[in-house]
Amino acid sequence: MTGPRTFLVTGATGRLGEATVRCLAERGDRLLLTGRNRARLAEMAATHVRSGTVRTLEVDATRPDGAQHAAAEAARRFGGLDGLVHLVGAFSVGPVMLTDAAAYEDVMRANFLSAVVATQAVLPHLTEGGRLVYFGSPLAGEPLAAMSSYAASKAALESWMRSMSHEVKQRGIHANMVSLTLVETPEVRKEMPHLDPSLTVEAELVGRAVRFLTGPESDGMYGSVVPVVGRFGFSSALAGGPPPGAGGPR
Repeated sequence: MTGPRTFLVTGATGRLGEATVRCLAERGDRLLLTGRNRARLAEMAATHVRSGTVRTLEVDATRPDGAQHAAAEAARRFGGLDGLVHLVGAFSVGPVMLTDAAAYEDVMRANFLSAVVATQAVLPHLTEGGRLVYFGSPLAGEPLAAMSSYAASKAALESWMRSMSHEVKQRGIHANMVSLTLVETPEVRKEMPHLDPSLTVEAELVGRAVRFLTGPESDGMYGSVVPVVGRFGFSSALAGGPPPGAGGPR
């Protein structure tokens, strides 16, 4: 792809939306932002009104009819569609014995099936050089206690993305994923004032990764998982503490 690109950004009103949209808009990309939060969509539209390349659509893109409408609108408004940045997702925590099946279904629908639905809607519009970007978690490979539903949904998403990438790469379409931990936002800092900052990652850094995966710099990548986890790491009592003189997080 050369010149301005057009992307459908689903779930744009979430915590990653503003930084991701800014990183893509600054490059000159044309974006159709979708979400169900009308007020937040209006705020984002006002923020980028001068660019003329960012537009919004209030729609539930987790439903097949909503996703198909959004993809068609993006192609119609901008004269084509080059990819999908799928920001839809949900977090869930709770021990297995206290989590009913409906909660598992909800988080699986938000984190996994929504990506399937959005991708099926976008693929008919894409040609050589198309980009599909999803968001995973290191918990998919190293799940922790009380996070079984969330970890399982992200593991399903990652496995599906890697499988699907083998299908679409024959058409020159790139499907890749950003794996991230808790995103640092004013809302998170307010909700969790004592959170160790080394466990979070700045939204701006995630946005830069999305810009990379939607640009020509990632032409050689198909089915890749790009970790943007800052200094986060899993610990174990068997590993002991840091080596002498290593110090702690900075």
